[in-house]
Amino acid sequence: MLLHGDAEARLLADGEAVVQAVLPGREVKWTSAWATRPDWLDPHSPAPPESFRRNGILADVDVRELLAQPYSLVIFPLLPCAATPSLRHRDGGRFLAHRGLRAGWTPRMTALVEAECTEEPSLSPSDAAVALEPLIERLQARGSSVAVCTAFRHVTEPLHHRSSEGTVSLREAVRRTNLEALRLSRRTGCFVFDIDRPLAQEGGDAVQADCFGGGGRAAELALDELAALIMDAVPDVVDHLENA
Repeated sequence: MLLHGDAEARLLADGEAVVQAVLPGREVKWTSAWATRPDWLDPHSPAPPESFRRNGILADVDVRELLAQPYSLVIFPLLPCAATPSLRHRDGGRFLAHRGLRAGWTPRMTALVEAECTEEPSLSPSDAAVALEPLIERLQARGSSVAVCTAFRHVTEPLHHRSSEGTVSLREAVRRTNLEALRLSRRTGCFVFDIDRPLAQEGGDAVQADCFGGGGRAAELALDELAALIMDAVPDVVDHLENA
């Protein structure tokens, strides 16, 4: 299962095909959904706005319901908590307004969101990691492997992403995100899905990608890393290949 932000949605659009290639001849279920903040995943937290789910502004799914199902591998991103607007609906429901999600909104949908929602402060990468840690441990106790994504450190649009009063720049948020992914791995034993390493080695301009994702060569590199992660994180994958 992949919970994705904008970068992962673009880079791993063909993720299901990679899973099938790594596990030929096996029936595999690949589930993906827009990520929410880990501090909103408590069972007692308000659900995403029901009216927005009904009219297509949000996907008709509650991530908490997805996480209640069994998975061999669950992948979480951290950057959306710091780089994506956190919106609260007037009925109390909250959601992250991902770029890719907003791209599918009609002008009427956008106007409805603006009229009925207020923006809340973003969650810092360190606070996101603290909130995610007990969830990782619960999933591991159920037998799931868990991975946390790094974010590609290349950031375009420098004027747009400069820090404002009381906030850090997006470039700094990416740096902190990657540090927190490593710290989470040390604390919980989860895997690090290191998207940053292969993309940074090629260079952002060369692969035409930034921290919000890319296609072409960037996607190819990210999918290679996904295949390697599956080989490392899902024990029965290796058993299957050895016995094939």
